[in-house]
Amino acid sequence: MPSLSSLLVLPLLLVPSTSDFVFPDFNKTTGLVLNGLASTTSCLVGIDLIEEAGFKDAGGTAEAFGDVHGRADNFSDSKFEQNGEKSTMQTKRTVEVNEPNGTFTEEIASTYSTFGHRDGFATAKSERCSGRVRLTPSTASTVGSVFYSKRLPVQQGFDTMFEFAVSDHSRTCSEHMDPSFGLKHHTSCAVHGGDGMAFVIHGDDDGSEAIGGEGVELGYGGIRNGLAVEFDMWANVPSVSVANDDIFFDHISVHSNGANALTSDSTSSLGASRAHDMADGRVHIARVLYLPYIEPKYFDVMSANENLIPYIKDNGETKRVGTLAIFVDKGIEADTPILALPINLSLLLNLNQGLAYAGFTASTGEKWEKHDLLSWQWCDFGRCDRETRDSNLFDYHQQSQFYTARHDFNRPGMGYGGSQEEELPTKQSSPDTEPWGRDSNSRTASGYVNELYEKSSSQVPPNTPN
Repeated sequence: MPSLSSLLVLPLLLVPSTSDFVFPDFNKTTGLVLNGLASTTSCLVGIDLIEEAGFKDAGGTAEAFGDVHGRADNFSDSKFEQNGEKSTMQTKRTVEVNEPNGTFTEEIASTYSTFGHRDGFATAKSERCSGRVRLTPSTASTVGSVFYSKRLPVQQGFDTMFEFAVSDHSRTCSEHMDPSFGLKHHTSCAVHGGDGMAFVIHGDDDGSEAIGGEGVELGYGGIRNGLAVEFDMWANVPSVSVANDDIFFDHISVHSNGANALTSDSTSSLGASRAHDMADGRVHIARVLYLPYIEPKYFDVMSANENLIPYIKDNGETKRVGTLAIFVDKGIEADTPILALPINLSLLLNLNQGLAYAGFTASTGEKWEKHDLLSWQWCDFGRCDRETRDSNLFDYHQQSQFYTARHDFNRPGMGYGGSQEEELPTKQSSPDTEPWGRDSNSRTASGYVNELYEKSSSQVPPNTPN
């Protein structure tokens, strides 16, 4: 059987200057640069990050996988306490780990839950899993990034798809007491981690080693000359220092400050935010598509604001206004973006020869969660549907129910049209291919029966005597 590297060489020979690549998982990470606390993991290593003197290999197996494998595996046992007092109530607030499968978890929704509690959440896998990039551990105030080591062509269009999952949320509980009598009044809790992750393209001088700030910055704040598609899972309220327009639910938005440093606040937002549940522990698929032209079929979901105005104009014959479209989960198969922008990347970013670094960032703040990247595919514009690709090799449905969402339309399915998955019908759904024939119970000794096929009524025109 040919190796992965030999199969990838074929498209390179057929079409010059392509830079397509695919990571069906991250058991191999050739070409990737991991920064901050980002690491690979197979879900079993277990590095203890609590020790002040560096990392401790709790399972004794990390060294066999390299310097960074498993260092973001921990489920933090740190506890943060805050005390507050009002005239009518004293409050003690604690942020700590939400124990996997703990009995208290079942009681929160029915007894203790308060505003902000996430009904859907999950713990990370504890059995061996396919290799993945864990951008952050479940620890407060961390940041991680992973970028492809070489610059990629983005100005003339690109198409990228990736799978991700978010798990191991922190839990915040508050004990409220009567200040006069010292009596416990009530307890309120919420399981809701933070902060989120982002897909980033940039021309920062730090190249593939670029990394931004923690917390609200989602790991990309501070990277220069870039654009971020953020998958924000924590709502930050406006403050004196931060002009933020986050919506309360998990949401997707696009941010850029042109050639200046990226920020995650409203001053860098290029359009509206769209809500979508993402931190529920399930595997989600996202697709980011940049077309070097305006795509009319995405007009219904296009968004723009005053920050985008300088970048909605042509910049030369091969530098026209393009379309940036973001798809997620079922929207990929339906070809319906959750968000689209008219934008000209040649005006937005100062890129040498239209090349940029591409990758992912994530961060935690006072609240935390694990941000896992499970797979990643990159294609230059118009390359993802080439017949030269082996669709079975680049199979993205290892852990996702949305496996039909890949835009590989050449892959045959059951019957002759595609998937027969009842829960997720697709464009390629197969019709009934059961051959017609006589009912075996009606056969005579000669093998012939003088009667119409049982479905014959559907074949007889109306008002025609039998």
